Amino acid sequence: MKKIFSTLIEEDSDGIDHNIPNARYKRWKINSLGFRGKEIDLEKKEGQIRIVCLGASETFGAFESKNWPSQLGEMLGDPFPRVEVVNASVVGLNLKKKKDYVEKYVLPLKPDIMIIFQGFMISGFNIYRKDSTRGVERKHWVTKGKEKNPIKVYLSHRRELPIFGETIKGWLPKWVLTSLNLWMLRRKIREKEKKYLINKKPVDEVPENNILEFERDLKLLVHYLIEKNIVPVLSTYPALMTPFNKDTHEYLLLANRRFMIELSEKGVVDAPNRFNQAIKRISEELNLILIDNYNLIPKTLEYFSDNFHYTDKGAEFIAKNFHDGLNHYKLIK
Repeated sequence: MKKIFSTLIEEDSDGIDHNIPNARYKRWKINSLGFRGKEIDLEKKEGQIRIVCLGASETFGAFESKNWPSQLGEMLGDPFPRVEVVNASVVGLNLKKKKDYVEKYVLPLKPDIMIIFQGFMISGFNIYRKDSTRGVERKHWVTKGKEKNPIKVYLSHRRELPIFGETIKGWLPKWVLTSLNLWMLRRKIREKEKKYLINKKPVDEVPENNILEFERDLKLLVHYLIEKNIVPVLSTYPALMTPFNKDTHEYLLLANRRFMIELSEKGVVDAPNRFNQAIKRISEELNLILIDNYNLIPKTLEYFSDNFHYTDKGAEFIAKNFHDGLNHYKLIK
């Protein structure tokens, strides 16, 4: 998976990550305007309504055969033929850069509605980067030298068993192989703790300064859209893991924690709740439409491929939630 994103995404001269126009890697394709999906015209037709979906890998589409923005477009296409849904997501695009990205790459489309599907692993709180929740100066990741986008590394790791496990899985009992994988993953976590925490203990909740920074950056983006007469639609950010099922999905929880190394397992599970509370506060304060996908989607592997990415059924579920919400609030009409 790592090669997918290094092939499809680059950083421009302004330091903004964006999709490379006409780039392709296997089933992942970028159109001539730099967006995931089929070709569209730059000029909006008279009477056309454009809905832009802005997110990261969960919106771009990682493991599912059809991402939720494309499914949303199909759901809206028959009853509303003048509606066009554009997937403008960029994997790894930092929330601080999203306003600049929208202004430079998305605004020429003249969107009417923008669905903001904002996660938190790349919104000023990824501990695996040389960022720190404890006051160390932030540095934006770049795909140069030894620097690695943690999201890309995580996606790569998610689908690969350790080499040792792959070799012996044919003749070892499943429970033994599972134990070996967990042991190796815990060892990697201990190594990262030793390297990055430097004798500090992981914390059980996201520090308040990170939440406040997230709220500030998201508000700036929302205010900018309103100034440009674009209707913002917010969504809470779904996650598979909860305090009630974390033991069932221990491997996925540990794999996720590798990239939030300052957080304990309890902190990793609690993080979506804290950031989603911030999203809800913003929607109430600014009187915005909010689709509560976090609480709506079932927390099972039938819908999730890992902690934050979807199966085909999960992507369809998210698309249906947005479809129902847009109709409920009569945004299309």
